Amino acid sequence: MKLLFARVWLILSSLAITLFVPAPASAQTMLEQLVIIVPGSAGGGFDTTAQALSRALQAEKLVKRVEIRRSPGAGGLIALAQFEAAPPTNVPTIFIGGSTILGAAAQNRSVVSLSNVTAICQLNQISLVVAVRSDSPIKSFLELVELMRTQDNRSEWVGGSSGSADELLLLALASKLDLPRERFSFVAVPGGGGAIAERLLAGHHLAAVSSYEEYAVFPMQSRLRMLAVSGDKRIPGLDTPTMREAGIDLAFSDWKGVFVSRKADPDQLRAVRAILDRVRGSPSWTGEFASHGWSPPQANTEQFPAFIVQQEQQARRLLALSAGNRQPDSYYRGLLDRPWRYVVLALAIAGLFAAIVIWQRFASRRKERELQEAKRALETIREQLEAGQSAERSTITQQLHDWSLSIAEIEIAWMILKGLQFKEIAGARGTSERTVRQQAQGIYAKSGLTSRAEFSAFFLEDLKF
Repeated sequence: MKLLFARVWLILSSLAITLFVPAPASAQTMLEQLVIIVPGSAGGGFDTTAQALSRALQAEKLVKRVEIRRSPGAGGLIALAQFEAAPPTNVPTIFIGGSTILGAAAQNRSVVSLSNVTAICQLNQISLVVAVRSDSPIKSFLELVELMRTQDNRSEWVGGSSGSADELLLLALASKLDLPRERFSFVAVPGGGGAIAERLLAGHHLAAVSSYEEYAVFPMQSRLRMLAVSGDKRIPGLDTPTMREAGIDLAFSDWKGVFVSRKADPDQLRAVRAILDRVRGSPSWTGEFASHGWSPPQANTEQFPAFIVQQEQQARRLLALSAGNRQPDSYYRGLLDRPWRYVVLALAIAGLFAAIVIWQRFASRRKERELQEAKRALETIREQLEAGQSAERSTITQQLHDWSLSIAEIEIAWMILKGLQFKEIAGARGTSERTVRQQAQGIYAKSGLTSRAEFSAFFLEDLKF
């Protein structure tokens, strides 16, 4: 009996341990699926960070399956608006945001910004690289700066989307150099560093700016000359000085971070925070930093929300200089992107409808006048026909009778001689244009003539009105 009691007690103790002892941390934080929203196209900066995060999460066995969804446009604002408006889902979903979205929101005075979503953590700092064509006479960053200061022509730079970190760097440099805004401009070329480099090689732009990781995938990278790196430190493996090393006391970096919807389930939010805390300290993430030339984040998890506010203020301050710096087409596109663009669009549509209504009324009145004139001409012809038949002194009427034309054909013949078109004749007689055209062909056949011109010429000498 004692032995049986001991065995039962052992079994119950084992069950209690199994039920109440917490599972290992890896089992607690493992996610079956994660969706990453990328506010850009494949190969761009947002997508590069998302791909790196996906690889690290799966390498560390924190997520079984990662799905990346891309939604490019408007510097990331389109994807952000869709993300904010989307209903909650059963699958944890994160959004990759960055300084470009802050710039786009500030530039367009957008009601949608990163303040509308929950900030989780900053992932990296990304140095930007200023480049020129390899055949450019500009050999150094100081030569580029000196040319911007002294040349009479406007300095035209090419970079990513309007309001992006690329444009913000140019504005920060112009502010540092006290350049008047009519001396430089920024040409926005969305699509990543490859598209920017192609535009630089194909055009007459002074310089280009993009992240090194985006330049690195460009197949004709050898045709570019890297002049300066915008960050605090050089990029490992790239023999290019920082701006400070080149003599300009300026450091500026792009960055990417993770955000979630305010509608996210609290359990999902905790799970996302847990896996991101673990992956950011993992060897896989360290390896991604090394391969992309990234720098550590400026803000930790607690500081990240305040960091975003500071970055948004910086973007607004820099973009206050931008109105005169963009090319005219970019400037006017910017105007149309303002919040009151819907009012302007509504007024434009209303004006268009008003113009259409006015034009239709004018056309209707003109058509009515033409119809009245045709009817008056028909009455005149009928009166002339009656006078001619009674007096038998109309040569034209006699000729029409000699051709054995019917009364209807005689009326149409006279209206043709008056110069009325078939459409006008049809309106005056209350018949179709096709019927009038067929009757006219019958007139030509009976008279032995072939066309309106020949028919009119036959009576030219005798036709008097």
